[in-house]
Amino acid sequence: MIAIAGAEEFVKSRSWYQTIDFGDGLVSKGCDWCGEMAWANMQRFLPTSLEGMRILDLGCNAGLFCVKSALLGAKEVIGVDWNGWRPKWDFVEQQKFVKEYFEERCGKELPIKYVSGKMEEFVQTPNLGQFDYVFAIASIYYTNTPEETVRAISDIGKNVILRLREANRIELFTRLFKQYGFTLVDSFQEKCWEKVVRQTDDFYMYHYKK
Repeated sequence: MIAIAGAEEFVKSRSWYQTIDFGDGLVSKGCDWCGEMAWANMQRFLPTSLEGMRILDLGCNAGLFCVKSALLGAKEVIGVDWNGWRPKWDFVEQQKFVKEYFEERCGKELPIKYVSGKMEEFVQTPNLGQFDYVFAIASIYYTNTPEETVRAISDIGKNVILRLREANRIELFTRLFKQYGFTLVDSFQEKCWEKVVRQTDDFYMYHYKK
């Protein structure tokens, strides 16, 4: 385990996609709209406690949302990502560090499992059971099999929190989730960018429920 005392060197020596606040002024230099900002917006759709729930994070990256979910009481969290998407970001190494760092801070083991692979393959794994929440934050539109992926999610997910952008992607995935039996509970424009040429150039977040 990397001690908290050695965290600064690790964080500063890696390339990050997610912006993660490790506390005591230590923050990974990820994209401004990823990580902590996204989690703050996701909380609009989440209960204050995830006690006893199962969470699936598709495109989990360094695992911030997995850690946040576990800290809110989730009994099982599975994060899925494929390092081939961006090889320079070593997701596996970062996931291990982030999990162990927050375990050391909170003084307990967090019930998180990481799977290295493509989300569309994982969601079709037999006998996954039901997840109370499935997260797909700016990730699901990278699948090459959108309809099969949404259909598979409909078999395992009670609630889905999506982040989408671009008009054609928004149209496709909002249509597919409705087609496969989900009801839109709430949505909002995140306003991540200072200047937006077209409204759908910005990120939108959606909460769908079975």
